[in-house]
Amino acid sequence: MKIKLFGFLLLSTLLFSTLLSAGNLHWEKDLQRAFDKATANKLPLMVMVESSSCRWCIKMKRRTLENRAITTRLQNFVLVKINRDLVSSEFVPYAKYVPTIYFMTADKKILESVTGYFNVSDFHSWIDDAENKLKKAK
Repeated sequence: MKIKLFGFLLLSTLLFSTLLSAGNLHWEKDLQRAFDKATANKLPLMVMVESSSCRWCIKMKRRTLENRAITTRLQNFVLVKINRDLVSSEFVPYAKYVPTIYFMTADKKILESVTGYFNVSDFHSWIDDAENKLKKAK
């Protein structure tokens, strides 16, 4: 009985701490507002194009983008999510496959695009590539 109670408490604590660490990212919902914010704050953007029925999008958000190290790195970006099924944009090309992530400058130039699910380690590499291209673009 004590072992079951201990296991339950441990699992509850882990789930609660995961929920607390999740959601640290602030996602803009309006692309133009995100560009305005990026321009005002001199920050690049990360635009995630997703779909309502995309299980890989959900995995990408939960397993990769909610990772503490990734959320820390993404604080240097204005983040925006676009639902491919609901919104069309003149600034971001139509994403045939989702999730597709675009790393962009505030003046709407795409520096890097990534399609599909990536684990934390691989996504760090994509952020590195985007940051290197940002440095060269300045």
